[in-house]
Amino acid sequence: IKFMHMQTKAIHYFKPETPATSLCVNLLAGHNRFPLFAVAEVVLRPCIHIYRYPDMNKFSTIPPYLLSYTDIRFSEIDLLIGVGGYPTYPLCVFNYRNGTLILRHPTHCPTFPRSLVVSLSSLPSIVQFNKREMTILVYEICPVEKESFLHQVSEVEVDKDFLKSCDNFMCFSEDAYLFCTNDFGHLMLVDVACFSLKPMWKPGGSTEYLRSSSPRSHSITSHRVGFFICNSTNAYYLKKKAGLYQVEWSLQGKMHNINRFISNANGELYAQVHPGHIDQVVVDKGGASITRVMPTGSPVISFRNLQGLKDECVLLLHSDRVAMIDLAKGNTLCEVPVDGATAFSNHRSLPSVVVGTMNASLVYIQFERATVAHVLYELSLDTPSIVAVQFNDSWVVFQDLEKTLHAVQVDIKPHKLTHYFEIDQKELSKVFIHTFLLADGPRLLVFIHRDRLMKRPGNATELWLYQWGKDKRVHRREYLLPKTYRSFSVQPPVGRWALIEVVAVEEDSYVFDQYTLNEKDEFQWIFSIKSAHFSFVIGAAVTKHLVTWSLGGIMIHFKQHKRAKKPYMVCRFLSLGIDSEYLLRVRECFNSKYLIVLLANQTIRVLRLPSLADFTRDNVALKLPIEEGIPLYMEQTVHKIDTFVPIGMRQDVKEEFTKADLAKRDKVMGMIEKFAAKVTALIDYDISKTGKSSGIFKKFCFHYKWLDALTKEAKHLCALERASLEAAAADQARIRDWIIRLVTRDAVSINYKVRSIFADANFESFSTRRKLDMVEFDKYRFYDLQDHLRLSLGSFDEEEAPAAAKGGHGHDDDESMGEEEEEVAVVLGLRDIKPFVVVGHSVYEHVMAPEFQLQDKNLVTSNQLFNNHCKTRYYLSDPLMQEFNKFFHEAQQMKQDTIGNVMNTNDVLNKIYSNMNIMRRLLNMNQFDPPELTVPTLAQDEVIKRIMEVDDSEVKAINRRKPKTIDTGGKKGRLLLWSIEFWSKALIVMMDGVLEKLWEEEIKKDIPEPEFVAKKQPHEYNLEEQKIFRAYEEAVRLLELDRRKYLGILHENEEKTLTVKSNHILKLNQRVAELMILKLKYDFALKQGQIRQLTLEQINFKRDQLRMRVSMFRKDSDKLNMYIIRYGSLLDFWEKAVVDVKYRLETQQTRDRTVERQFRSHFLAQVPHAAHEMTKLFKKRPKLPPKVFSSTLICMEAANKLSGKANQRMHFPLPNDVLDFLNILSDNDLPQHCPPQVDAKIWEAFVKLRRQKMESELRLKGIGYQLLDSQVYVNVLHKDITALRDSKGLSQRNMEECAQTYLETMRNMTLQLTLTMGQVEVSVLGNFTRLTDTVLMHVDDINEVNRQIQDAGNKKIKAMQRVAVFRRQVIFKEWEHKLYKANIAYLKYMLDAIEKCKVTMEFLTIIRSWDKVKTDRQKYNAGAIERVIEQKIAGFRKHIERVNMKIDEVKAETLEVKRSSHAIDLKIQLMKVDVTLKNTMRDTMMEEKRDREQRERMAQIKTHRTLMENVRRNYAHVLELQTILELLRLRTYPTLAPPLPHCHPPMPEHILSSVP
Repeated sequence: IKFMHMQTKAIHYFKPETPATSLCVNLLAGHNRFPLFAVAEVVLRPCIHIYRYPDMNKFSTIPPYLLSYTDIRFSEIDLLIGVGGYPTYPLCVFNYRNGTLILRHPTHCPTFPRSLVVSLSSLPSIVQFNKREMTILVYEICPVEKESFLHQVSEVEVDKDFLKSCDNFMCFSEDAYLFCTNDFGHLMLVDVACFSLKPMWKPGGSTEYLRSSSPRSHSITSHRVGFFICNSTNAYYLKKKAGLYQVEWSLQGKMHNINRFISNANGELYAQVHPGHIDQVVVDKGGASITRVMPTGSPVISFRNLQGLKDECVLLLHSDRVAMIDLAKGNTLCEVPVDGATAFSNHRSLPSVVVGTMNASLVYIQFERATVAHVLYELSLDTPSIVAVQFNDSWVVFQDLEKTLHAVQVDIKPHKLTHYFEIDQKELSKVFIHTFLLADGPRLLVFIHRDRLMKRPGNATELWLYQWGKDKRVHRREYLLPKTYRSFSVQPPVGRWALIEVVAVEEDSYVFDQYTLNEKDEFQWIFSIKSAHFSFVIGAAVTKHLVTWSLGGIMIHFKQHKRAKKPYMVCRFLSLGIDSEYLLRVRECFNSKYLIVLLANQTIRVLRLPSLADFTRDNVALKLPIEEGIPLYMEQTVHKIDTFVPIGMRQDVKEEFTKADLAKRDKVMGMIEKFAAKVTALIDYDISKTGKSSGIFKKFCFHYKWLDALTKEAKHLCALERASLEAAAADQARIRDWIIRLVTRDAVSINYKVRSIFADANFESFSTRRKLDMVEFDKYRFYDLQDHLRLSLGSFDEEEAPAAAKGGHGHDDDESMGEEEEEVAVVLGLRDIKPFVVVGHSVYEHVMAPEFQLQDKNLVTSNQLFNNHCKTRYYLSDPLMQEFNKFFHEAQQMKQDTIGNVMNTNDVLNKIYSNMNIMRRLLNMNQFDPPELTVPTLAQDEVIKRIMEVDDSEVKAINRRKPKTIDTGGKKGRLLLWSIEFWSKALIVMMDGVLEKLWEEEIKKDIPEPEFVAKKQPHEYNLEEQKIFRAYEEAVRLLELDRRKYLGILHENEEKTLTVKSNHILKLNQRVAELMILKLKYDFALKQGQIRQLTLEQINFKRDQLRMRVSMFRKDSDKLNMYIIRYGSLLDFWEKAVVDVKYRLETQQTRDRTVERQFRSHFLAQVPHAAHEMTKLFKKRPKLPPKVFSSTLICMEAANKLSGKANQRMHFPLPNDVLDFLNILSDNDLPQHCPPQVDAKIWEAFVKLRRQKMESELRLKGIGYQLLDSQVYVNVLHKDITALRDSKGLSQRNMEECAQTYLETMRNMTLQLTLTMGQVEVSVLGNFTRLTDTVLMHVDDINEVNRQIQDAGNKKIKAMQRVAVFRRQVIFKEWEHKLYKANIAYLKYMLDAIEKCKVTMEFLTIIRSWDKVKTDRQKYNAGAIERVIEQKIAGFRKHIERVNMKIDEVKAETLEVKRSSHAIDLKIQLMKVDVTLKNTMRDTMMEEKRDREQRERMAQIKTHRTLMENVRRNYAHVLELQTILELLRLRTYPTLAPPLPHCHPPMPEHILSSVP
């Protein structure tokens, strides 16, 4: 364990001495308040040792209680919590002061190191996270008088947003509340009582702290009075201000390698960085930053021991350098920077290494001393990255990222590396290379397995031995290994012709074998040894001795030992694998002084070995499959010799040509054209003079030997260049084809189109799967398919029978025809056909049948939804698309045929136009330019290879052939001549004049003019010549007539050919248009089925969600009820505990008063002269800083110290302030503080009494703390129970609402309306039965018209509103006018009535003195009136009370009736939910099948019963007939005796009982 003092930066190491191994520490935990730390051993049933810092003395030891520990954690005071391992993962709580076990509770929750969360209270809350169930488990420690137990108080479920942050996403705040964060960095409060998470803060979108929207791992740490939340790029410190959490400061940077953050009591924040650095977060005015305070090493890729150095050192390979390390002190002696280092290998006798890098380079390094290194050479290679290197003598063999082996030659004077050749690339690419070892110069041992797809580490079954030399030949010998091996090690020979020893470790066994390879390339099996390992051997290394290792430990096998004659028969363990670790490389070096181990986590471990003479073991020698003394050689199966060309002797292919080379090619082409023109002219002249039967024409056209020889030579010359070009493009073509095959192998077939010719019409095919996924064909999901097929076959039989009868009777009379017509009329209507059994040859007609356009009465439930979807897909949708694809392929073939026919017609037209020009030329007419004919072609989206095309420029293939080029210079221009096209063009041009004469017809030939016409004038002709001339003129006239007639025929043929071409194109375009409409119909059918399926899925999904919510709320209600019961029990327990603590408090108070009373009554009576002074001393206390006695434990421990009693327990480490308090008390108890008038004995009694008083005060204070904590916790429990009850009520209300919603959903059902003519607008009040007279309009036009109508309607509504307002105003004014008129008329009437009114003098006197009369009446009648009023009021009150009592009784009865009605309604609703759930979970098909089987079984039982009744009824008659028959037999055969009684079969009881 490494300690670092943060102020002085002093480093101190401590190695805990464990009694088991003294090597390893499994777990480490530190106390938060006291200088204590605990370590757990790496053994089974380990002890936990607690040490005190800085003196490193052992404080206590916890004996072994568990088989192993996965995590340990200190509480705030005197508890140590440990979590055990598999399978129960128990939680154990120890009192580490005396090493006793307080409780043990199995959790069955997998726990990992540093995953336990403990609160800061005196009785801590323990929190675990169950990643399998995604729940947070909260435990509380419940102490009783003699024992304690662990109570799970809460189980909070979290969602998948916490999956990536589950390692360190919880912590306790200073006020003992549990907080957590999720994958998005949200801060949440874990409400333990309500089993929920309350969001407290979310990251914002400002630039102050960047936040990624994707989920990633976050961690949370309690720091000071806030929280520190961190992810891989950002961190922010949250602090509570004004009741809300806000960002105090933030930190940005790369923090992906930080494992966790830790905050101490001083407010400092530290980070643990991989692999072992310690950083500190420093906050200043400029912001927050991370500073490295304790650096450590870097990951080690591999190590090597160099020969030729005197120092005890080892060479380590890092990713960026090579470092020489001193083994004794661990110091770095020398470093050589190498960027991207991946592998290295050392020389067997020289202190030099070769390092391979990611940049495909080899670095040759030589060490002059351990502290001085030189880079001798660096070779850059044109290969992928290097992954493995072997170095021996003058050769280096490395393996690149593509698993190809390369040989590199090493030269010493001068130092140089030369890339020599690639080793058997074609053969090695077909196998799995397990290991390759280079030994004895150019001899390479490659251990392989034939399975090329095997994964690392793999195994090997064969040995391929490669050997090469200066003759540029590679010898490959193959040997079959007798076993399957997983590791190999070789010891290079010391001399030139010594044997090469190879040690191989057998896979999954304890056995290793030794082989030797001699100079004759004979591979001999020497021996086979079974080691004493505890587990399977996984590796071996041969140095001076043999070292093997496994998960159970490392063992050395001595090559020579006095106890054994054979090598490797005596061994001993070097290290035991107490904790299972996977080792990559192990070496013992420097005469077995050191053991170097490389772990799989790129950590190196150096151990100092003790004497190897003790604790030896014996290995077991296994027999070989041959007699002893006879050498066993492995069979050599293949010996192949290949030649190679060193890479340094090859030249690159140069394919660039200059302008001069192109000019030479153009010059040669011009010379060939001129030569061809001369040859043509010469042949024309020769034919005109000599004819075709002799001369040059006969020589050229009837003798083809020269032409064949010339063509053969040209093809031979072109083949060489073409072969090189094809070889250069082979890699790109292969990769391009591989990409196309890879994309189109498992995916659906790519859609491609068929377009019309010279038009815009087109349609495409449906994309279907190339391979059917047979996993979906499950017999349990298609259990009702047999019923479909059986019923469909039955319906086919029923339909065929009437058809046969109808065909047999014929149509002889009108009556039969009338009957048949009536039958047909009756049958008309909807047929009862099966949805997934296609009747007929067209799937489209089956899908679009009228029967399937209606709403299905059979509801598809959730259990049948997948079944229905699969059957719809495999029996309707896919066959429908395949059916249309048949039409598509027919149209595709039709287009190809049409293109071929059009091309043929174009050829015919071109020939016609050529003949027409020839005829016009012969007829001395003007020639015309033939019109450009339209040539139809396939578009890019009509051919899959054009749709799916890989550009060669994007495929960077490696041309591994690298053919040898021809020397440049003057021959460079000749490269353009080595192509077949060039020579073919040259021959065609040269022979054009000759070939033209071959296809001329007779009508195109001119009649030769007689020779005398050119020599004589017409008047000089003789008679014979005149006849010849007249015959010549007649022949010329007839030839001209034939030519004109032929020209007319050509014009007619042109028109007919153009008509045929147009017909071909028109026919194809019509078919494409028809299939376009058909494609729309098929698309509509598929979309209709998809919408119907989506509707079903939506309905069932909604019902599933509602059922899930109902079950979830019911589960939550049950869980809340269970927790209410648990919390009630816990509350009862704590209330009893509070009562107990109060009783202890009262007892202690009584004791305190007793001590006080004893002091005042008894002690002061002994010293009356010093009573005042002794009372002052009795109340005197040392001055203390505030909050010294802040916990119960400190108060009790200090009270125990004051009591002076012998304590059997371990002394608890008290704070320094408390120790100072005790020291001051001890000082005050000294005799020099005694008053002079007090005796010494009295002073001792006074000191004892004062200590008892102070002890009582401290105990009262401690018990007061306990009572306060108990009352606080009881109040918290009351609040939690109230919250739980509220949550339960809310869950029950939600469950009732969900049940009601589910019932409404079950009653309502979504219907699908199919409009066969597209989008149709239907009037509101009317309905359509037929859609034949409707007009199809575009939806945009309809929306535009609707918008205009809506605007006009809005304007009309506004105008009507204005008119209505105006009319209301007019009506109101008219009403006011009439009201005023009525009031005026009434006032006039009253005035007239008052004027005409007459009264008596007495009444007039009373009116005039009304006030006086009123006063007199009040004076005389006031008391009587008040009494009457009081009596009336009392009577009314009594009556109201009686009425109110009756009302209360009625209300109580009404409330009781409502309660009972509500309970009955709830039961009815729950019953409806249960019935609906059962009906939903029903499988109608299975019920129908079960009912059918029951009916068949009942019919069989009924038939059997009928037969049995017949037997019982006729049994007496049959018995009588048998008796008569027996009597007749006796009369016929009197000599035969009757059968004995015991020969008859026993009579059944049911038959005997039925006989009368």
